[in-house]
Amino acid sequence: MEAKKQGYDFACAMVYVKFPMLELIQQFIDPDDIYTEVGDNTYGLEIEPHITLLYGLHADVNPDDVFNAIESFKYEWQPIKLAKVSSFANEKYDVLKFTVESSLLHNINGVLTKFPHTTNFPDYNPHLTIGYLKSGTSNVYIDVFSDLVYLLEPEKIVYSHTSGEKFEHII
Repeated sequence: MEAKKQGYDFACAMVYVKFPMLELIQQFIDPDDIYTEVGDNTYGLEIEPHITLLYGLHADVNPDDVFNAIESFKYEWQPIKLAKVSSFANEKYDVLKFTVESSLLHNINGVLTKFPHTTNFPDYNPHLTIGYLKSGTSNVYIDVFSDLVYLLEPEKIVYSHTSGEKFEHII
């Protein structure tokens, strides 16, 4: 008998960062510009500041294997630079985000891509999401936040399994 699939199509590895200024930045966003969907809390303003290391990991990838692969970089961690605010858009919404500059995150992504995964985005573009906005509204905020630059301390690695269960590894 096949188990019933629950949760998400793919797993994800992320680095969570300490970013207390995010809430202050988000206060400048007009609530009428925020994109939401009834019954789906994955949109709106970001409440867990993180940078995705790799999305698309298959359900059979063991969190401990991911943490062990990342552990090989334990002496290389340093503050992560949020360089500029930009956005990307699709038909439903704009994603307002900070672009992340970090060769370390690119190296970690390269190691994680050796695990079974599926992606439609072969180029890794690390970013930290500020929020999901209604289509066409992000340009105003790109101008408002254009001079913001931050260095953030990485806090922990989170592996979000397809089941929705989250596993944490402190850096």
